[in-house]
Amino acid sequence: MKQTRQMKLFFKSILYSVQLVYNSSKLMILFYLLLNVVDKTIVLVNIDIIRRIIDEISLEQPNISLLILIILLYIGALLLKQAISSANTIIENSISEKAEHRYNVKLLEKLEKLPLSVIDTSFGEDLINDVQFAEHSAVNFTLRMTEIISGFYLFCVAFIALIVFNVWVSLLFLLLSVPGIIIDVIFDRKSEAFRRKTAPDVRKFCYYRWMLTDIWPAKDVRMYDLTKPIKERYDTEKDIYRKANKAIDKKKLSASLFAEVIRRSGEIIFIIFVVIQALDGKITIGDVVLYTGFVFTASGSFQAIMQAIALWYTVFTDRMKRVFEFEKIVCPDDNGGIRTLEKFESLTFDNVYFKYPFTDKLVLQGTSFTLKNGDKLSIVGINGSGKSTIIKLMLGLYQIESGQILINGYPMSDYDINDVRKMFSVLFQSFVQYPLTLRDNIALSDMQRQDKDTEIIKALEQSGINENYDKFEKGLDTYMTRQFDDHGVELSKGQWQKIALSRAYFKNAEIIIFDEPSAALDAEAEDRIFKNFESISDNRTG
Repeated sequence: MKQTRQMKLFFKSILYSVQLVYNSSKLMILFYLLLNVVDKTIVLVNIDIIRRIIDEISLEQPNISLLILIILLYIGALLLKQAISSANTIIENSISEKAEHRYNVKLLEKLEKLPLSVIDTSFGEDLINDVQFAEHSAVNFTLRMTEIISGFYLFCVAFIALIVFNVWVSLLFLLLSVPGIIIDVIFDRKSEAFRRKTAPDVRKFCYYRWMLTDIWPAKDVRMYDLTKPIKERYDTEKDIYRKANKAIDKKKLSASLFAEVIRRSGEIIFIIFVVIQALDGKITIGDVVLYTGFVFTASGSFQAIMQAIALWYTVFTDRMKRVFEFEKIVCPDDNGGIRTLEKFESLTFDNVYFKYPFTDKLVLQGTSFTLKNGDKLSIVGINGSGKSTIIKLMLGLYQIESGQILINGYPMSDYDINDVRKMFSVLFQSFVQYPLTLRDNIALSDMQRQDKDTEIIKALEQSGINENYDKFEKGLDTYMTRQFDDHGVELSKGQWQKIALSRAYFKNAEIIIFDEPSAALDAEAEDRIFKNFESISDNRTG
């Protein structure tokens, strides 16, 4: 039963990869396959050409003209092979870039609709990391499959020639290749399991590295002399990971050396047999070269094919399983809604209970209130009492445990969530400091109006940041950090909050929400906000 499920998953993964690559590049992948087949044909032809050159040289009176012609043919084949390899590299890069872009677009489209209840967990982060990590496998599978198809063609031609020569010795060297394939599969699975198991640990030491290298925590790191203790934590975590990984590599190295000795012994046995046949006069010296070339070609192709298939069936399939799990996540935002939201009339929390994912503590317990069009409402409470949580639930960012959230008297789920969010303009408590231009920072709330300079400046005036704006060298096109432009400006926390306020004003939505709007502001700016709250919200709900 387990093997049946694995087989279904294997073929589902193949179909996913082929569709991804084909839809990205159409007939280019078929051309790539054709070039690979031609490339492998040249390998076979070159082996035979070398045989003919050696046989001709071995004659008492070689035909010089024929010899030169054969050598020129060999050089031409080498040049053609090099040209095909170069073309294949260019085509493969083009296919990979298009397919990876398509994969990432699909990932971003899903992430856009993914509930925060998934993203806001260690499980969700691990899953998203696995899906991002699977990008290479999903794209690379089809490309490698084309190489395996052409490699199978190469193996068949070479092995048939060896079978015709001597069936038992040919089967022997092939059989001795199997242990190496099995060992590779075992350790590939162990490496993949290790990667999954240590994913949180990797995130942790990467975070410590970020603390030591990024500008954002640089002030604290220097102020509190954190370089040494954080570096020690980084070294400790990284060392634990490195030692565990090294232990797996050592075991794999020992097993692989043993398997390689067995595999090479099969090739050696075959070569000795071929040499004995030549010494007995049953084959020519050129035939020795031919069959030796074929045995290495067949052995290498067989091992590559079997390793790839085994790897795909195990590691690749396991990675794609995570992709399919990710795609199956139910996204409330996928609900198109059965009702049209034309105008805001009221928003009601009806006995709402809520707790954050993977926690037991209820943040909201039976919360009820109604907000009507034009109302001005203040929610007051101590830190952690659920004020910001109410805003997140208003916006449909999380799903409630029980109760109802009604808009105009109907459940929020009856509407397209994008229409719901268009009603709101929000200054979040944890506002984002985007390292973009001032224009971008304001217009992010309504990108279709990013060229409306007058309206952007009005939003700046409402928050009071216009006093600084007048001093910016490039006006609205001044970068708000030096991350992308050395001539950018560095702002205080209060100035950043004013920019976030301007972003909220600029959207001009029906409901405007301030989540602790004065937390980083000076007394004068705070006084301006609360005194002007009525005029700022105008006829809107606030």
